[in-house]
Amino acid sequence: MEQIALTQPTVTNGITAAELYRIVSQPSSSSDDAATIEWPQATISLDETNQTLIWELNDYGNLPMTLSRSENEWIAMAPIVAVESVTKTAELNDVLLRQGISLPLASVGIVEIDGQDVYVAYGQLFGDSKLESICAELHATAAAAMDVAELIQTHFV
Repeated sequence: MEQIALTQPTVTNGITAAELYRIVSQPSSSSDDAATIEWPQATISLDETNQTLIWELNDYGNLPMTLSRSENEWIAMAPIVAVESVTKTAELNDVLLRQGISLPLASVGIVEIDGQDVYVAYGQLFGDSKLESICAELHATAAAAMDVAELIQTHFV
């Protein structure tokens, strides 16, 4: 059997961030089942240059979240707290690594935002994921961010 080397990434047939923005912001004009999906209640804007939807999730205490589209994936990310605000970072990191499996469909990491290290909840999906999967990822990432924020507030601030 001959093996074929891939020299460039495979481009999926998923929708763009702009297309998703139109679907989510104008669900009643959609001709398919997208209007019946229970998207989070939110204020949404589009950064078309960066293929990113910027959400303020009312359902989750006005939690900010980005949903970015790259060539072959979607990444949902919600900031939780600045690392410098946590008093016992080593202990928190240990807890998060040990409990990471218990956060369904989401992960926790540290990302630099505006020059500051921030704990974030994030989730990744294939670029050709169904709308229902994208919606579920938004809810899962937001719920994980809220759970981790509560953990930090209760034990590590």
